[in-house]
Amino acid sequence: MFEPFQTNLAFMYLGSKGLTIHTMAPWIWGLVIVAGIIATITDLRNMTIPNWLTLPLFMAGLMYGGITEGSAGIIESLQGAAVAGGIFMMAYIMIGGGGGDVKLMMALGSWLGFERGVVLMLGVTIAGFFASIIIIISQGGLKNIPHAIFHQMVMAQFGLKRLKQGKVINHDSEEIYAQPAPRIKGWFPYAPAILVGTIGTCWYWSQFKGVM
Repeated sequence: MFEPFQTNLAFMYLGSKGLTIHTMAPWIWGLVIVAGIIATITDLRNMTIPNWLTLPLFMAGLMYGGITEGSAGIIESLQGAAVAGGIFMMAYIMIGGGGGDVKLMMALGSWLGFERGVVLMLGVTIAGFFASIIIIISQGGLKNIPHAIFHQMVMAQFGLKRLKQGKVINHDSEEIYAQPAPRIKGWFPYAPAILVGTIGTCWYWSQFKGVM
């Protein structure tokens, strides 16, 4: 009889403290970091991030948000998924390739919510940038960096052209064939960068936000 009233009081208390259910559950960090570790292992071994990891993780994030906060929790989870995976989704739509990276980022974002999803997206982008620089230097030295930047600009223009033509996904991606697609020179598995970005997000939030 009093459960709805008690639930409303709980949500009012959390709101007064500037918290949501995502900030009240420190174990979520352990969950997303373990997911990042598993994805890193499979990406390094098989050059894929499996659906059996990303899809259940995403659905569980939505369910958790719905169970704990109702429709507001589901919206928060969807916003987290969108902001965490949005930039990677655009790259996938325009150029193709790592669909597993997109799904992993969306799954992690569904657990972390909007604000942490923003930090996650930035952290993973920074980690990926430095990883790409290291790969470029290891393969040919600093002289290859301008070439790599030019190559990425050309690929972006190519992606925009494909988008205007309605060709939104590269038909050579691993999402089409059962086996992973051949990788271009300089490619590296992105799951390790996602893992580093996730750990960095956890550290940043604990240090500068004051709550887990």
